[in-house]
Amino acid sequence: MRIHSVALRVLGLLAAACGGPRIEPHPAPSLPLEVTDRGDRIYVGHVFPLGSEGTVPTYVYERRVAELGSALVSTHVTRNPTGEIQLAESATHSMGYELSDYTLHANQLGEHGSIHVQGDEVSFRLSDGEHEKTRVEHQAGDVVVGPTLVGYVFQRLDALADGEVANVRLAVLDRLETIGFRLEAVDAAPGQTRIRMSPSSFLVGLAVDPIHFTFDASTKTLLRLEGRVPTKIREGRHWSDFDARVEYELVASRYR
Repeated sequence: MRIHSVALRVLGLLAAACGGPRIEPHPAPSLPLEVTDRGDRIYVGHVFPLGSEGTVPTYVYERRVAELGSALVSTHVTRNPTGEIQLAESATHSMGYELSDYTLHANQLGEHGSIHVQGDEVSFRLSDGEHEKTRVEHQAGDVVVGPTLVGYVFQRLDALADGEVANVRLAVLDRLETIGFRLEAVDAAPGQTRIRMSPSSFLVGLAVDPIHFTFDASTKTLLRLEGRVPTKIREGRHWSDFDARVEYELVASRYR
């Protein structure tokens, strides 16, 4: 049964890659400042098509982090070159990047939703304004989302550089499920540390390429990401998944 379910998942991923949802006219969301300007500005990411050497980014996004008692709220807001919001997401998590709640405020498909993690229970809710879908999944492993993923890697960077391997579940809201990934260090340029995030399942790996994170080895500053990003890209009359190169500019004194 498990092999059958994984095969169905791969078929779904392949179908999405061959032609995503049709582009519908969704106005850029108007979000309150308590979402877009919450907390301290940590970095700016310039997003380019993977393999491109262009100098004008397709998207620009920033990371902000605010304190909430003993927890942190990390928010990522992605804009197009004219400044219109394409994606806004927030995650509430511990100082060690243990996820408790995630909120998708808006995206290019006109959807919003949430993920809640309590113990081994991961609850998903996704709405397009007319219909709502929910699902509960039970997972014993660590669960991450976009705003906690790099922090999860950052916390384990020394151990990964020393040869340890970490396993993590990436919660994908539009699929209402988590997908397993393996984190490990791979060859890097002198003075850098490169971490590869590859699907744990061989079959999922047929549809999803690994993501690579590059850090400065001495300062542990995030320099670059290469691979799938949350925002979509227009291809004809459809939204398609976007494989990108993200160049980071740290604007805070340290990552968090």
